[in-house]
Amino acid sequence: MKAYYYFLFRIYRYYKDKRNEGEFEALFSVAAVSSVILSFHLIGVYIITNYFDLVSVITNKVYMILFMIIVGCVNYYFFVRDKKFLNYGFQKDRKGGIYIIIYIFFLGISLIIVSNINREKIFEERRKNPTIENTGNRKSLIGDIVKWFEENNL
Repeated sequence: MKAYYYFLFRIYRYYKDKRNEGEFEALFSVAAVSSVILSFHLIGVYIITNYFDLVSVITNKVYMILFMIIVGCVNYYFFVRDKKFLNYGFQKDRKGGIYIIIYIFFLGISLIIVSNINREKIFEERRKNPTIENTGNRKSLIGDIVKWFEENNL
């Protein structure tokens, strides 16, 4: 937990010092950035569990966005709102900044790798069962539109 509070502290100090944001803006930035990164972690866990067929596939983007908003609210309410991360006496140092950059880099790389592995699994399933894949062309609406214009003398 202390590592997460250090992560929040470093985000806070970045927006407070480098971006010259006020207290409210810096806390909002901490909540937003940490919630996005935390959501990426949880989405990575979801992708791994989906790969092993432990959960079903979520195809609607709205559910993922709603999930990220809920994670953001929970993150703000339990971790950012009380500003506990400022009470630990953390100091800004180069070593901690490098650790955070490496952490974010490996998070991104791992999400890409796991997503590619999952994508290969999905393509393999579609090759084995072609009824899943929508291969047929949809009927064009242009003929219906032209017919409607002709019938209505427009």
